[in-house]
Amino acid sequence: MKTVLLTSTSYRHRYIGRCLQKHTDLKLVVTEAKSSRISETNSLTEEEALFQKQHFQNREEAEIEFFGQEELPSEILQLKLPHGEINSELTLEVLKDISPDYILLFGTSIIQKKLLDTFPNQFINLHLGLSPWYKGSATNLFPLIDGRPEFVGATFHLATTMVDAGAILHQFRPELKKDMGLHEIGNAVIEQAGEIFPKVLDKYNTGKIIPQKQKDSGIICRIKDLNIDKLRKAYKNFEKGMLVDYLNNKSLIDRDYPIISNL
Repeated sequence: MKTVLLTSTSYRHRYIGRCLQKHTDLKLVVTEAKSSRISETNSLTEEEALFQKQHFQNREEAEIEFFGQEELPSEILQLKLPHGEINSELTLEVLKDISPDYILLFGTSIIQKKLLDTFPNQFINLHLGLSPWYKGSATNLFPLIDGRPEFVGATFHLATTMVDAGAILHQFRPELKKDMGLHEIGNAVIEQAGEIFPKVLDKYNTGKIIPQKQKDSGIICRIKDLNIDKLRKAYKNFEKGMLVDYLNNKSLIDRDYPIISNL
């Protein structure tokens, strides 16, 4: 099964690439640089800037602890692009040359129609979050800001021009523990997603998964909507026992929001 991964540049993205390299014939990894962080530092107070810096430092350290700093295997062809260039003519031409069976997405800008039409039903997105309830960016952070850990998880779906709206192949919620923190939860989802992505792909390729259309509506999350106050709220929710309350009533809460599981 010949694959291409379109992704970004963090440790988490390299981890997914290594998982796919082990279990598929991964021919190319296209990396797109990330956009700016949640707030411009010069618009923050000194205390807010320190809080934001600490948040991202903790996130990076947690990613290194989970995924290591290992690079992608040197034998894999790589194409590095600036932010916003994932839909470039260069990308299209390289994909045509490789002619992969599947093009896998994790952490890129929205894929445009010209690419999707060239490879119909071949783009599969790993979305960190549970569609249709949370779509867009930082969709395992916004539920924690909202005090809704039941919406933390991942969704594998066919890519469309609409944000995280494609037919679903598989979803999961992570195994949470009461002492987990914000970064540990996010990385646990990614770790599990990397392990099962090849399995989802194999079952879809062999016709054992029939994509299911998304029916309910949700919210679109955007990085520009994040700010220091919202980020603080996520941490405060943990301090107030959000995760403990959820785990004590997990089965009842999850029942109201069933997910699509095909593994």
